[in-house]
Amino acid sequence: MKLKNLSILLLCVVVDAQRPFYAGKRPIGYPAVSSPATANEYHGQRLPIEANGDINLIKRIEALPVDQQPFWYLNWRQYEDLRNNPQTYSLRPSIFSQN
Repeated sequence: MKLKNLSILLLCVVVDAQRPFYAGKRPIGYPAVSSPATANEYHGQRLPIEANGDINLIKRIEALPVDQQPFWYLNWRQYEDLRNNPQTYSLRPSIFSQN
């Protein structure tokens, strides 16, 4: 009887030790992400992550000359342009597929 109680207690301790109670119920390492339908849009474009949804920050950065704008903002503009206007190339015909 003692061995049974001890094994059950040991099993409970091992299972309980897998995740501390203060760590919460969500998986570790996955941040809470807001839905894309939030106010993270500015003129129909998504805001950069670094702006943290602050539209006023984007307006102040746009008022700066290009050589004084932060690098992350310039990168974001370039990537948004590529996402909105992807560059495509026509495929060259294959000599093996012609009869």
